[in-house]
Amino acid sequence: MRKLAVPVLVGLSAVVGAGGLTVAAAQPAASAGSCGPAHRYVDAHSAKVLPDDVVQVKGKSATLRCGGPDDSSYVDGKSITLTLTSAATVKVWKTPEDPDGGTRTVPGTALPKWLKKNRSEPIYKITGPSSGVTKLVEEWHP
Repeated sequence: MRKLAVPVLVGLSAVVGAGGLTVAAAQPAASAGSCGPAHRYVDAHSAKVLPDDVVQVKGKSATLRCGGPDDSSYVDGKSITLTLTSAATVKVWKTPEDPDGGTRTVPGTALPKWLKKNRSEPIYKITGPSSGVTKLVEEWHP
């Protein structure tokens, strides 16, 4: 039997399947504050370590676009270059391409190697100005 998603109440979702009706808490939607220009994101294409452990990241600017209560996507913009400070940290998934496994924090100098492993959707939330990024956090969209 085919599963059918049925809207129930805000904050809940329901699925009708072979076992009947199942109601559960819905996945949290992206908050209105996280969509649009409130935060900066980069779709990272490459990174390299420069002298003094400064890291240069090249990619496209990205905007989180909310499309509904359980749907959002990242939309690429212009090409950008970021410079991570030598003290910058990057929060990444423990296993490339598997956000369900949790996260870990690595030094910015580990980003070039990490990008080679993770090619599914390397979107990172940016903290700091483009010329002095202090933190990147890997984002995920189900």
